[in-house]
Amino acid sequence: MRNLHPAPLIALGLIAILFAELASVAVAAVADDADLVLVVAPPWHGGPEAVVAAAGGSVVGPSNAPLAVVATDATPAAFKDAGAWFLLDPKKFPFLCATETPK
Repeated sequence: MRNLHPAPLIALGLIAILFAELASVAVAAVADDADLVLVVAPPWHGGPEAVVAAAGGSVVGPSNAPLAVVATDATPAAFKDAGAWFLLDPKKFPFLCATETPK
């Protein structure tokens, strides 16, 4: 058996872990009665702000994120119909949307 360098195996393992983490975030469900929703949408055609506007919602923050905004005043179904890739609960991901101050 030939000796293999461990770097490709380590890289493959790290990529698998990254994809697993992204998949777990993508399938995290948002309650139908959620007051705040983290809307993740494509950056083209106005970005997530345009998706929120098309759904009839209001952007709460952050204003400098290219793929996601925290929004309110619309249902999760309306955000999905307007073109959101997926929706997350911003309270579960404070590091993504700055919903809590660092200590």
